[in-house]
Amino acid sequence: MIFRFSLIILCCGALLSGSAADAGLKLPYKKEGLSKEQAAAYLLERFAFGARPGEVERVAMGPEKWLAQQLKGNLPDAELDKRLEAFPALKMTQLQIAEIYMPDGQLRNQMKREGVMDPATTPLKEMREKMKAYREEHGLRPYGALFNQELRSQKVMRAVYSENQLAEVLTDFWFNHFNVTTRDGGARSRVLTYERDAIRPNVLGKFRVILGATAKHPAMLHYLDNAQSRMATPEQQNQPRPEPKKEVAMGEMGMDGGMDGGMMGGEMMGGEMAKAPPKAVAKPKTPPRRKYGLNENYARELMELHTLGVDGGYTQRDVTEVARVLTGWTAMPYGNGRKNTDRAITNGNKNLVRQGEFLFRNAWHDKKAKVVLGEQFPAGGGIEEGERVLDMLTKHPSTARFISTKLARRFVNDSPPEALVERMAKTFSKTDGDIAAVMATLAQSREFWAEAKKRSKMKSPLELVVSSLRALEADVKNPQPLMSWFYRMGEPLYGYEPPTGFPDYAESWANSGTLIARLNFGVRLAMGRIGGVVLKQLPRQSEHTPTTEEALARYSKLLLPAQDTSAIASEVKEMVPADAQRKDIQVVSMLIGSPEFQYR
Repeated sequence: MIFRFSLIILCCGALLSGSAADAGLKLPYKKEGLSKEQAAAYLLERFAFGARPGEVERVAMGPEKWLAQQLKGNLPDAELDKRLEAFPALKMTQLQIAEIYMPDGQLRNQMKREGVMDPATTPLKEMREKMKAYREEHGLRPYGALFNQELRSQKVMRAVYSENQLAEVLTDFWFNHFNVTTRDGGARSRVLTYERDAIRPNVLGKFRVILGATAKHPAMLHYLDNAQSRMATPEQQNQPRPEPKKEVAMGEMGMDGGMDGGMMGGEMMGGEMAKAPPKAVAKPKTPPRRKYGLNENYARELMELHTLGVDGGYTQRDVTEVARVLTGWTAMPYGNGRKNTDRAITNGNKNLVRQGEFLFRNAWHDKKAKVVLGEQFPAGGGIEEGERVLDMLTKHPSTARFISTKLARRFVNDSPPEALVERMAKTFSKTDGDIAAVMATLAQSREFWAEAKKRSKMKSPLELVVSSLRALEADVKNPQPLMSWFYRMGEPLYGYEPPTGFPDYAESWANSGTLIARLNFGVRLAMGRIGGVVLKQLPRQSEHTPTTEEALARYSKLLLPAQDTSAIASEVKEMVPADAQRKDIQVVSMLIGSPEFQYR
């Protein structure tokens, strides 16, 4: 136990140098020997990103009422709304984003066409100045600002300040479940609207709705290549199909690099230097895409990752048949392609169906007969075939079980009890995939509350950072300096390349490199050494600083509310030097680095 604090002491010393789900909720926490305060603290750890000062006491006045409000997800969010004003892209359409957040290459070409600048003959310094002036004159913004600043920053702001905490936790869960990444060129500029429009509004609704919204969003269509999937021409029907996207282990991939505008190796991120992850290798090359032909990437992940699960009872033949069903499901183009498409639809072209940024091209659709999971699809079908497949997958018993298992793993433990999963799956099927109802079943189970004193789920880097900020009442003026810490701890926001999403097991976050980064984060945060973040619960240097005992009494209540902290307090007292000038910083660093805080 003492060893776990030694690294903190060393680091600190060196630096100091609307659903039916809410009706009649009954939470059986008393049967598991928990007080109302302990129940409130546990709810805020599992169904929120941690407690803010005084929040445990407020939730303890009515845990069922608090959870019922969270299951609705519609509490006013004035403070958050004010902070989100800093991110203009959140109020833009996808087309507006594409026109305003323009890549440098596209901007140079546009300036060349207008005769403003010839990139081939203009010196680099002059080119940058002219590009900057052109952006300012025309209201354009740097392409990298879209995802490096706005997308990632708004996620942190929402997690820290939103009153609808369960909705934020589930937004993180469902984005991970339906993962796309800013490391993919086709998805990159579309990730913000993907989370905003397809994920966020549907996290407590019907599963079929969020499944359909993700299936039709251009970010997913491009990320898993369905935007290019079409009926093969006769001469190409016997050609080999493109290989699926290779899944890369987290420790083997380069994080947030390439065209993303993020960092690789020693580039700067958030104002602090970050080291490249161990065993970083280049992204494997994939075979060039053919102009025509079937692509099975999305169909495979739709069944394996989004609905049925790897053991869900489908075959490779089903993958191919679903891919055929989804031919013609693509996205609206930009530029002249969009103008031509809109003109054709206005002129009555029946082969084109537009739904926002989703586009169905009937001419690309495979109209031959198909068989999916034993059900016949007669020849001559169109867009309705894809809708039918999504309906089938939603209602399949394997989907109910797979989704329930993943939710139980996130909110209960890494190996959720079979009986609980079965009850959740039953609720899923009975309510036609009502996510809030499934969550209510989980929250009302003895199995969920039995975990309250075990602290069996290790916090992801996002959960660790946000829970620290909430507990210490942070005023986050600029989230950017936090981004390098997510990278160091192994969770670059929106930067996980494989379609599996980040893994949700303790061992995923508990390797030696990321553990040291976690400890260092706690030290830096306590010392006020993370730019853009001010902790209201830590006194300034000029103010009275507490003794070790005073600091333990104050910060144990903030960081470990409603817990028995006598054991950890004894250890902290032994480790804090008697002559330390800022004992409060030492205490906060140790509490953040302790297993009691690292796990939820």
